[in-house]
Amino acid sequence: MSPSLSPSLSAFVGRRPHLDRLLSEAARAREGAARTTLVVGDAGIGKTRLIAEYLERAPLGLGAVGGCLEMGTEGVAFAPFAAVLRHLVRDTGARRAAGGELARLVPGLGPAPEATEDSRARLFEAVLTFLEGRAEPDGLSLVVEDLHWADASTRDLLVFLLRNLGSVPLHLVVSVRADDLHRTHPLRRLLPEIERLPGVGRLDLAPLTRDEVAAQAAALGRLDSGTDSDLLHARSGGNPLFVESLLADPGPLGTALPDGPRELLLRAVEALPEATRTVLGLASAAGVRVEHDLLAAVASGTGIGGADLDRALRPAVDARVLRATGTGYAFRHALLAEAVYADLLPGERVRAHRAYVDVLARTGSGVVSGEAAAQLARHAHAVHDHPRALTAARAAAEHAEATAAHPELLALLERVLELWELVPDAEEILGLTHGELLRRASQSAHVSGSLRRAVAHATAGLRVTDPDTHPDLVGELLMVRGRIRNDEGRADALDDLRAASRYLDHDHPRRPALDATSATVLMRLGRFDEAEQAARVALVSARRTGDRASEADALMTLANLLGEVSGVVDDPIGWRPARSRSRGTADGDVEGEAVLAMLRRAIDLAQRSGLVRLEVRAWRNLAAHLDNELRLEEALRAAQRGRERCAELGVSRSQGVGCGAMAAALLCALGRLDEAEELLDRLPHGESRQQAYRLSLVAQHHVIQGRWERAEEALEEFTRFLPRETASPVDYLNHYYTRFALLLFRGELVEAARVVERAHDDIGMLDPGRFPFNGLSAVGNLVFRLRRAGGPEARRWADLLSARLRTALEHDRGRVSPLEALGRRLTEGYLAEDPAEALAHLTEAARVCERAGDRGLRLRSLITAVQVAFDLDDPARAGALLERAESLLGRGTALALRREVEDLRRTVAEAVSAPPATPAGLTRREVEVVAEVAKGASNREVGEALFISAKTVSVHLSNAMGKLGVANRTAAVARARELGLL
Repeated sequence: MSPSLSPSLSAFVGRRPHLDRLLSEAARAREGAARTTLVVGDAGIGKTRLIAEYLERAPLGLGAVGGCLEMGTEGVAFAPFAAVLRHLVRDTGARRAAGGELARLVPGLGPAPEATEDSRARLFEAVLTFLEGRAEPDGLSLVVEDLHWADASTRDLLVFLLRNLGSVPLHLVVSVRADDLHRTHPLRRLLPEIERLPGVGRLDLAPLTRDEVAAQAAALGRLDSGTDSDLLHARSGGNPLFVESLLADPGPLGTALPDGPRELLLRAVEALPEATRTVLGLASAAGVRVEHDLLAAVASGTGIGGADLDRALRPAVDARVLRATGTGYAFRHALLAEAVYADLLPGERVRAHRAYVDVLARTGSGVVSGEAAAQLARHAHAVHDHPRALTAARAAAEHAEATAAHPELLALLERVLELWELVPDAEEILGLTHGELLRRASQSAHVSGSLRRAVAHATAGLRVTDPDTHPDLVGELLMVRGRIRNDEGRADALDDLRAASRYLDHDHPRRPALDATSATVLMRLGRFDEAEQAARVALVSARRTGDRASEADALMTLANLLGEVSGVVDDPIGWRPARSRSRGTADGDVEGEAVLAMLRRAIDLAQRSGLVRLEVRAWRNLAAHLDNELRLEEALRAAQRGRERCAELGVSRSQGVGCGAMAAALLCALGRLDEAEELLDRLPHGESRQQAYRLSLVAQHHVIQGRWERAEEALEEFTRFLPRETASPVDYLNHYYTRFALLLFRGELVEAARVVERAHDDIGMLDPGRFPFNGLSAVGNLVFRLRRAGGPEARRWADLLSARLRTALEHDRGRVSPLEALGRRLTEGYLAEDPAEALAHLTEAARVCERAGDRGLRLRSLITAVQVAFDLDDPARAGALLERAESLLGRGTALALRREVEDLRRTVAEAVSAPPATPAGLTRREVEVVAEVAKGASNREVGEALFISAKTVSVHLSNAMGKLGVANRTAAVARARELGLL
């Protein structure tokens, strides 16, 4: 059923429990739950042997093996998965089911699609979909060997698969050499992350015990006495490879032990014929594996060719130094390859690498494949043939670009840059300037998420490019750097873009893209009028030049400005998307339908031009705009259609996360919490930013359901995917906001205020125009709660946050969307110190929410209104409002809000059962106020004592004086004493 791995040992000893564990995991996978087992151990400990036994017995219908290659940064990206795909396509006749994006890894499937910014996401999704298809119905065993040698793209694809396999009947077995994981090895950080994923287990292989070593020796027919087994165990350290090597040594065990493992392994090589040792030396220069045709061509240069090569190889295979593969040879163990290579004299190494350079350069005929180019670059670098290494690295970079291997592309471009300094005529050889190479490296670093390196490469490109000779290149370098700085949240992004406009004139083909980017940056900086002008200019030039991507981009930015649709975070109080403020134009306010038309035009442009990322963004913006217009059901349908399009386009597990998250937020707002939670659980795990966004929503859902610990876990995982030091301020806003919500709902009000202050210091969250009030109303709710909490620290924070929110409320009172107007209304209600004013705002907000079908914000408004009615000593009004709130309770109610309603019900019940009114008709609260005034307290001090605002104190005191028939505070106190109230 499966391919077999040639076992490195002739006896299988001491690993039966480990084999049973693997087979058990495979059985669980067959039942429909994907499983992953990390097989971890030192070199020679028996990982390959164990996996070979597993493949022979695995209860799954298919099996495939792929190994990582030890080739450093010049390695071929996705090597193990390319091998797996080739095997499955060949053995399952799945050629028709494959093709498309998979042709990037399996050229025989046909021409690969043109590389775009979406290629990597599509490739990952295509691999996952293909494996899902091959796993049905009988299951699939998939082995990835030697993960410690994996390139970055292989690691990324592996993690993507682990997060998204779900219920696929697939068992993934991954071997890792533990002794190779030095302090800076990327797996040192990645392995713990992998092990935390659902369905992932770790299987550590320890050295064999004394009895197990004896059993291995007995199976090999080399054990004579108990003394020998003790000595053998001591000398081998329980390592099966070393046990076999010691037993294969013709000398007695009691003789001097070799200096180390390499010398021990080389004893098997020393007894071989000279020609065999020569061929082994050539093979070791290629690494652990080498193709027969390549080795034959290299060996012929030493006079060993044809039948002579076969005769030289036979003793190595018989001695199990080499094993034959389908198309070449592999050393029995990586340690053996390393030992043979280390034993070569310096001159022998140089001649071996030079032979590979000559053969690869000759057979490539100037057009080398990705793997051949990577090998040529490696061998040329080893012999300091810098010009050839330069061209080979460039060819390998082009292959990496074609396969959407972004980390490898960046590494290879940086290798080209390194070699550039060593090759005087590099520009003539490669046919491009130093500045152009740096521009490509900057773009590659940007795509890879290495923003600092991206800026550094662009800056270096500007230093080496003469603006008089290459003005276009200078403009493009400035535009690239401006985009990167915008992603970093830096204000100087605009400086770069404006400088670029001096080099890219209005007729330049890149000018529409520059203007569209400038519009986006200006909008982010809150310079809305300039942003609108730039977007309109970009729209005109894009239509003139036929630049559909820039036209769609400009349309969306313009819609964002005119209809408030650029999503940032979700409001944890009502779980609503928070966005930038709408604005009017010189011709008057833009109607919502006009904005919808812009967004639908952007969707149409993107669809007809195959601009996947822009189309998905447009669907999200359309849903967001409908949400801002409080057309929640329509918004939900748009978000769901966006998800459907992501599935149709093959990017549902990457870009589909955004549409899915928006749909979940809208479901929650509509009170369909069960559906929202189910959707969040089903959302695929995309790249880091998407995953962090999903986790912020998961955490918010746990918050409103009162699951504090699970919310904390999701926030902790968020920071692993998106650490603050690598995240842009806008990205990290989700973390700040969710942390604030958790503390707010948990009642840790002062700590919540401190988080808001940190977010303000970091990203200016409370600056005028920086963040919209449909999101900041949550901070207003915090102010309301802080005032009621009492105490000097709570009051200080309430005053500070209130003042900042007031400043923001007074800023730019232009046209706002209905959702933004609702947020402002809520914030005014939370901040108002006059309880009558507060109650008016809150009840109006509840009415708007009822009309829109927004269950979450409506309940939030009513809960606060009940509390304000109690402050007014109006239990009847409080009871009526509470009845409206209770009518919303049910399955679609957040548990945290339901608890607040239940607490209020008890308060109402106590008020109803209170003793009759006091003399003169004073309420209990009015008597409390007069009693505090009698102590000489000011209105502010009374408020602090009774946990109400100074304005509310003034209202109660005025009502009390009217009922007592007096005109001042002193007379009110005297009259109250006469009536026996004090």
